[in-house]
Amino acid sequence: MIEINGRELKLDASEGLLAQADADSVVWLAMDFLRRCPVDERTGLPWYLAYSCFWTDPLRPTDWPDNPAGKFAMAVETLVRYQSYTGETWFIEPVRSMLDRLISYHTPEHFAWPGVPYASAEPMHGVYFGARADGHYVTEPDKVAQAALGFLRFFKLTGEEKYLRQAESCARVLADKCQEGDDEHSPWPFRVDARDGTPVELYSSHTVAAVRLFDELLDLGVGQPDLLAAARETAWRWIMTFPMQNGCWKGYFEDIRLDPDNKNREQYSALATARYLLQHPDCDPDAPAHVESIIEWVLTTFGSDPFFKSVPIHEQTFCFHVMGSHTARLASICAQHAALTGEARYADLARRNFGWASYMVTDEGYVHVGVDRPDYYNQCWFTDGYFDFVPHFLDGMAALPDLAPGSADHLLGTTSIVTSITYAPHTVRYQTFDPNASEVLKLTFAPQHVSSGGMELGAMDGESNSGWIWDEAASTLRVHHDHPLVEISG
Repeated sequence: MIEINGRELKLDASEGLLAQADADSVVWLAMDFLRRCPVDERTGLPWYLAYSCFWTDPLRPTDWPDNPAGKFAMAVETLVRYQSYTGETWFIEPVRSMLDRLISYHTPEHFAWPGVPYASAEPMHGVYFGARADGHYVTEPDKVAQAALGFLRFFKLTGEEKYLRQAESCARVLADKCQEGDDEHSPWPFRVDARDGTPVELYSSHTVAAVRLFDELLDLGVGQPDLLAAARETAWRWIMTFPMQNGCWKGYFEDIRLDPDNKNREQYSALATARYLLQHPDCDPDAPAHVESIIEWVLTTFGSDPFFKSVPIHEQTFCFHVMGSHTARLASICAQHAALTGEARYADLARRNFGWASYMVTDEGYVHVGVDRPDYYNQCWFTDGYFDFVPHFLDGMAALPDLAPGSADHLLGTTSIVTSITYAPHTVRYQTFDPNASEVLKLTFAPQHVSSGGMELGAMDGESNSGWIWDEAASTLRVHHDHPLVEISG
């Protein structure tokens, strides 16, 4: 008998790996653990506010540097997807507590990098001001961008302008400090002493978070558009000129030691860039080819030996372990690429890799980071096991709706943010932040009426930007609308 983390493998007739739990169950188990997350007896803080990870045997937090900025930004991404998928709103308050605490520990205004979050923190206390390997009072500009994007999307979800102001403030600092860069210097250093602006480590390829931040603020027409637009173009040009060409994808993880010679490689920033290209193909005339080249680079550089047709993915050169979140991340990118191109090879790899990642999840809702003993089989990270894990399965269901359950109604994906949604028998009502948006839903009923802003939408005929398409065989509805209020009934 072959097992992964103590669970017997499920194989199909061709000896290809099958999931031990479907995507919906994976999402439910992980989120249910977050709903009842333990509270630290010493501080009264939920573990996600003070720790990066925890052990399960026995259950206890881990003494390892915390990663609040990136972790909380990922929590926002989990929230916006999970709420639209389920209609549940309970996760809003935990995420608000994360963002508010992050804001309360922003750098002082007299620092060279003023009013920005710290990327790392010492564990337990919930006080954020840097930790190894960054160093105290050192932050990471890519996490400033990532956190600011989280603030911005939380504003879009809740309408609370406090978070928009935080996003604008961080974006302004980033834009002011943006440089052209070259093959050894990114537009912002990977690590910088926030007090005086001294670079601690010069290179990070995770620049696309800042590009997304500038894009979304420019779309809103807030802040200083000329400054943001110039920084956005500088950052995007650098991505396409350097890491996209030379493959130097390096500089994301906060707890990795200093790498002044740029020897490390990681797949996070590469796949984040691929995701951006999939969602914004107009930014690059060669977007499909570049996405495919990134996928193949990740498979070649970080892919393990094939395991019953799945290819588990290692995290990075300096921490070369196969892990569930990275395997699921590649799966989500493959699923989206397959949905756009129709390439069956990537759809199959997506299903196999989601299957492998599903073996990280236990019935208690623990999501193990990986399989390697003695550490990784019972260690759970709030990023790799939850906030950077759940969204990949939700994105996978949006791209490949056959992965979603057919027993309940779900909004699987949107080009906007769904600010509210109600599921009722034979009816789904929702509102998006952007008036012009598109959604994909899997329904238990055949839709008869689809309206936007009270106006009936017709079936898409190729001549209108608004309308809907119903795939009866797949029980999938695609809606394109130009008013934020949408109602579907059957």
